[in-house]
Amino acid sequence: MLLILLAGLAGGVQACGAHHDDWAGSDKAAHFGVSLALGVGASRLSDDTLTAVGLALVPGLAKELYDSQQDCNRFSWKDMAWNAAGAYIGVRAGNWILGPTGASYRISF
Repeated sequence: MLLILLAGLAGGVQACGAHHDDWAGSDKAAHFGVSLALGVGASRLSDDTLTAVGLALVPGLAKELYDSQQDCNRFSWKDMAWNAAGAYIGVRAGNWILGPTGASYRISF
């Protein structure tokens, strides 16, 4: 009986396998791209860059918190780093392209 119990516990531990979270993993482009789009949108909601980046990070943070509660998954700081990079670049691009009065990039050229 003890061997069956130990085999069941060992099987549960190995079922998930090792957690691989590479900086260039297959989901990192999705984290960056979605956060970039959210950053552009957030740049329209706030003139303050830090506030807009924070708003753009909320969905990514919620997704990572959700992931941390799932079996065989965990919170990924690397995903959050890609989210932060995408959100910041999205906010800056949104401010440059759209600006307070519309298509401000035309003024630059």
